[in-house]
This record gives sequence, C-alpha cells and structure tokens, in this order.
Amino acid sequence: MINEIIHSISSYVKALFLLIQYRLYKYLLLLLILLIIFAFPVVIFDFIIQLITGLIPYADAQKYASVPVQIAAGFSGFLLLLVLSPVFSLVSEETGQRLSGKTYRFSPAQLVKDIIRGVKITLRNLLYQYVFIALVSVIMYLLPEMKIIQIAGNAVIFIITAYFYGFSILDYAMENLRMSYKKSVEFVRNHPGMAVGLGSVYYAAISFNNISLINSIFGNFNIYWSNFAEAIVAFVGVIAASYLMFSTHIPIEKN
Repeated sequence: MINEIIHSISSYVKALFLLIQYRLYKYLLLLLILLIIFAFPVVIFDFIIQLITGLIPYADAQKYASVPVQIAAGFSGFLLLLVLSPVFSLVSEETGQRLSGKTYRFSPAQLVKDIIRGVKITLRNLLYQYVFIALVSVIMYLLPEMKIIQIAGNAVIFIITAYFYGFSILDYAMENLRMSYKKSVEFVRNHPGMAVGLGSVYYAAISFNNISLINSIFGNFNIYWSNFAEAIVAFVGVIAASYLMFSTHIPIEKN
C-alpha cells in the first residue's frame, strides 16, 4: 500500500509531461468555462448578502450566510468533481487512447454515459466519506482528553477523505478500460494505496485554501483562486490516474 501511495503521488509529475506531450491543455478552456458556471451562483449569493447588509440597518446577513457557505465549502471538492466531469471524461478518454495506441471514434452517447457514471461514483463516494468521517468524529468527540485518539482520528479522516477523492479521480481511467461499476469498486478496495495517493494530492490542494497567508493575499477572491487551483490539480490527477492504470502490472478484470 505504501508503494502504491508513493507511486500514485509521483504519477502527478509524469502527468504534467503527458499533459504537454499530448497537448491536453486544449481542454483547459472548457474547464475554465465550467468553473465560471460553477462560481456564478456563489458570486450572486455574495452580492445578495452584501446588498441586504447594506440596505437593511443592523442586518447581520453575513452571520446567517456563513452557515450555507461553510456547508458548501465542505462539499467543494466533490462539487468540483461533479461540475467538471465532462472535461475529465474527455481528458481521460484521450489520455487512455494515447497511452494504449488505440483510437476510437468520438461518441456523444458514450460521453454522456461516462459523465453519468462519474456523477454516480462521486455521489457514492461523497456519501460514504461523510458517513465514515461522522463515525470517527463521534469517537473523537466522546474522548476529547485522549490525545492519541485525536491524533489518530485526524490521520484516519485524512486517509478516508483522500481515499474517496482518489477513487472518484481513478474511476475515469477505470471506465475507459470498460471496467464495470462492481469491478471498479473491487479494484479500489484491493488497491487502496492508488486511491489514497491520487486523492491526497487533491485533498492537499483543497486544504491549501485554509492557509491564513493565502487568505490575506487574495482576500475575497481566494475562493475563486482556490477553486481554479483545485480544478487544475484534479485535471492533472485524471491524467495521472490514466497513466497509473495503463502502466501498472496489476491484472485488471474488465467484466
């Protein structure tokens, strides 16, 4: 598992070379368009809150607005994966074709099928992740004075989060190999290190948003900058996942 984690993390470096070699940066424009669509509701929401605060004396709209904002922030990693699934499906498909040397005719129907599968996997992982994190959090809450429990709990939460993020990213490559939903789940369960390695880099990019220095530099624009950075990391991660699946010597059952 440790070897798989290290190999998965290092695959991001290889993915950067593949991004340039295969000219996959052409998909970045579509990614940017989807990001703008993703950020638009946030901009409108922020504008409405500022308007209410300015027009109504003593209105503490920011206080009440912080709740949905915090909830959305907690789901932002998976929300990005959902919104950008069309880009990731296209990138993963082309990367797989380049690595395998096989070319397939573009099929809109297959693309829609890939997107639906990506959404399904992402929603599944979102549910499982928060169920497991809730259980760990309850244990940490009941034993607040035991430092070893707190340290272990935070480590477990990191691994769980990275695992399910990585699973969502890895599934794009597994779908290109025509692995069924069931086989994909079994594959990741047997090779959790691949998912944890891929997801840890993406999770680190999301956590980077919480650094106070970054917040002080970008201010209110930090949420938009961080979403762009997270999207780029996920974009590279999808390429890395394809590289891992096509370069691994692990037997893969496709049906």
